[in-house]
Amino acid sequence: MRRWRHGRAAANPALVEAQVDAGMWVGNHSYSHPHMTELTPSEMDSEISRTQEAIAAAGGGTPDLFRPPYGETNALQAVEAAHGLTEILWDVDSQDWDNATVDQIVQANATLTDGQVILMHDWPPNTLEAIPRIAETLQAKGLCPGKISPRTGRAVSPNAE
Repeated sequence: MRRWRHGRAAANPALVEAQVDAGMWVGNHSYSHPHMTELTPSEMDSEISRTQEAIAAAGGGTPDLFRPPYGETNALQAVEAAHGLTEILWDVDSQDWDNATVDQIVQANATLTDGQVILMHDWPPNTLEAIPRIAETLQAKGLCPGKISPRTGRAVSPNAE
């Protein structure tokens, strides 16, 4: 799943379409990536609704998953619910956003247990390089990359509804 922020869905509709064509979900991560807990409910609503509209206009459908920037949440949950969004938080932070090495990213993934969610991003080169080793590590533990349940916000088997 790819989460768009900073108005990227509005500025790059072809990339949203490419993600959908590749079979990925597109979720909401806010419009400008602010510290949502420092915003008023109205500002929170604007961040979420602008992103919902931009993703839908770009062909990504209407997201039902929201990952709050920085994992910060509070009264934000009421705004998410008003938009029919399920909040996603993570159990393990890969630290890829903070220049983690390939080995560190692979090791963070190795700590995962069944049903856990890891925070990773698609822009750090080390993350992309780590993907084959992550897949091997998960397979050796009898785990597989999953998907996020829109009902619970938790990781489930790719075959689950």
